[in-house]
Amino acid sequence: MSDGLREEQGPELRREKETGNRRSAEKKKRKRRAAFLVCFGVVAAILLSIVVVAAVNRWRLHMKLNGKSSETIEVFDPYKEEGAKAWTEGTLLKFIRRPQKVTVNGEVDTGKIGDYTITYTAEYGSKQQASVTRTVKVEDTEAPVITLVSNPDSYTLPGHEYVEEGYSATDNYDGDLTANVTSSENNGVITYTVADSSGNVGTATRTINYKDPNAPVITLNGDAQQTIIVGGTWTSGCTAVDDVDGDVTSKVTQTGDVDVNTPGTYTVTYTVSDTAGNTATATQTITVVQLTNDENQAVNGKVIYLTFDDGPCEYTDQLLATLAKYNVHATFFTTSQFPDYLYCIQEEAAAGHTVAVHTYSHEFSQVYASPDAYWSDFNQQAAVIQQYTGQTPTIFRFPGGSSNTTSAKYCPGIMTELAAEAAQKGLTYVDWNVSSGDADGQPTADQTFQNIITGVQSHDVSFVLCHDIHKSTVDCMDQTIQWCLENGYTFLPITANSPTCHHHIAN
Repeated sequence: MSDGLREEQGPELRREKETGNRRSAEKKKRKRRAAFLVCFGVVAAILLSIVVVAAVNRWRLHMKLNGKSSETIEVFDPYKEEGAKAWTEGTLLKFIRRPQKVTVNGEVDTGKIGDYTITYTAEYGSKQQASVTRTVKVEDTEAPVITLVSNPDSYTLPGHEYVEEGYSATDNYDGDLTANVTSSENNGVITYTVADSSGNVGTATRTINYKDPNAPVITLNGDAQQTIIVGGTWTSGCTAVDDVDGDVTSKVTQTGDVDVNTPGTYTVTYTVSDTAGNTATATQTITVVQLTNDENQAVNGKVIYLTFDDGPCEYTDQLLATLAKYNVHATFFTTSQFPDYLYCIQEEAAAGHTVAVHTYSHEFSQVYASPDAYWSDFNQQAAVIQQYTGQTPTIFRFPGGSSNTTSAKYCPGIMTELAAEAAQKGLTYVDWNVSSGDADGQPTADQTFQNIITGVQSHDVSFVLCHDIHKSTVDCMDQTIQWCLENGYTFLPITANSPTCHHHIAN
């Protein structure tokens, strides 16, 4: 195209293009207006729908428990409150839930058995209310506990009733139920039972420990040590009783016998066993003596050797005066415990009494420390007697007697050894068969008197143990001697020719 033609057509083309642009802009404007109207219609429709739905929709209150509606817990266990939830929900707008406040009424006391109701309530507006409940049962299912007291050393004799060692019962809810425990025994088993207030039952059992460790008890018909005159009689035999078998006297066996016509010392042993195999023995020592001419002068052969241990002391002069009053002679087993009164040893010998050895120190721990210690103590006292009397004593009495067991604490077997050594030394020890009772204390003068006269009536020849270190003993001598003389007894001192009296050596 030529340049001239272009120049002629230029304005017209521009006008057509401008017209086209205006038409296009108007078309777009019309489309936008139409789109707006559509959107506006939709929104208007939606809003209208919402208004219509809101006008028709009704809100309803709803409630629901969290957890179970009924539950059971053990007493004292913790209770966890799970609560409830409440909300409003539209009749048409069900997808919209609005939470509401819940009020809780009621509580659970976990320390008290019972049924508890928890009520949950909610309100919406002034007309809508809702509630739900939960039931909580607090119960006790734990049984009481019975605790038995058991002494490991306790036992029950066969055939005997069990003696209760003790028990207690406690319950987690009721507390101490010991007073409610009942028991029953069947075939050696005791069953203990107790119930709590909820009906829970606790039990415990104990097997009875049946045992018979005890030997029968033998009771001699006569004294364990008896001294009789040749031709006399001795009281023999015994009875035996067992704590399970009862009277077992018929099962007693006797070994040994006594020849009453021959002087000497005889031992008779009684033995018995129970059905459990426990064995008991008892021994009698009977000394048959031939009286000297002086002793035969005794009326009816009743001789009393009155002996006094542990002095001389502050009461010895009083005693010597009483003996002199009745012209009665006795035997003094002396010590050196009270040096201020050793002069009495000379007075005793001068009055015709026998002065013998008891101990120098009278300290058992020293005297019985060993055989050598004993003889050292013995020799010290013998020297004292020699000093005051001019005579060497051959008669003595062991501290505590030959049957004492205290010596075993210091030297086991010492009494057996000393008795044998005494015989080898030509010494004679003398025990007793009648006790005044003052060795283990200080009975009254009247009690001492009664002890002596009761004892001498059981013997033809009595060796009476007294202690001149007790004033009550010395005070009763006047009455004692008078009674004995009036009842035909003769008092004599122990000499080398006299019978002796020995206990059974236990160490």
